[in-house]
Amino acid sequence: MTHTNNPKQALKVAHQKAFEEAIAHPYKAVAFDVDGTLTHFARFIVPHFMREALVAIPERIPKAFCTGRPINHIESHLEHICSAATDPEKEKNRWVAITENGGSGYSYNPKKGDYEPFFKIPWPEKVIAREALEAFIKDKFGGHIDVVIRDHCLVTRYPTWTYFFPRLVQIVSRHIASRLRTLLKKMDLGDEILVEDSGIGNILIPKESGKGKAIKRWADFLGIDPKDILVIGDKPLSGENDEEFLNGRVGVPFTVGSLTENLHPLPVLDARGRRLRGPSATAYLLSKVKWA
Repeated sequence: MTHTNNPKQALKVAHQKAFEEAIAHPYKAVAFDVDGTLTHFARFIVPHFMREALVAIPERIPKAFCTGRPINHIESHLEHICSAATDPEKEKNRWVAITENGGSGYSYNPKKGDYEPFFKIPWPEKVIAREALEAFIKDKFGGHIDVVIRDHCLVTRYPTWTYFFPRLVQIVSRHIASRLRTLLKKMDLGDEILVEDSGIGNILIPKESGKGKAIKRWADFLGIDPKDILVIGDKPLSGENDEEFLNGRVGVPFTVGSLTENLHPLPVLDARGRRLRGPSATAYLLSKVKWA
């Protein structure tokens, strides 16, 4: 066994060992974040190589598409992925859509040709109406951000031109998330409404929502142990929208983006032990893991 007094080196060694053990686990399902995990950052188009990797997953393995976006926004993207399969209609049956950062989960009904909810987390209207919170945020921030009301959450976005500068958007998004948390705390809503930072905007969700909780609900829906689910995302740091998704309490989590100082989530490592990032890391991981 390798011993070291260097914490970073010790963590690197622990990651290598844990990575080798984790890819040998027989997974029964897989859940993906979208932006930065299946797509390149701030581009919501799944590249061809990623589509091929997704449809190559064995047919017996259910898959979940986990995003802060609403169902009507992601149906076309699921169509795009499924179109790469030999039988696109059959491929749809293998997917569920977990939307609005865990606010709802949808499975495909082939008889109706549509996605139907298998769970929904209502917005806590008795705590504060979405319209009221929208008004408070707009009053506080003025024209600097746009607020979108969705079924199970609120979303903040920034002027269109900022998205041509991804690093700027990430900085702004982190700053606005901090200010939103301060605002909610002053309104005594800090324990009821959570602010999650996606790096391209902020998502305000009720405390019962969250990608991690949604994966547990999906595991119940499938009738499997959550520990047998492979979970892949890119935003695991404190306050980011994959923090709960990737903290190690649900499934076996891997990050293809930021890395924390904890054992989980695990980095994706190539044959030489180098860390991989983005959709190419996701595709590489899918080619290495074992399926039940």
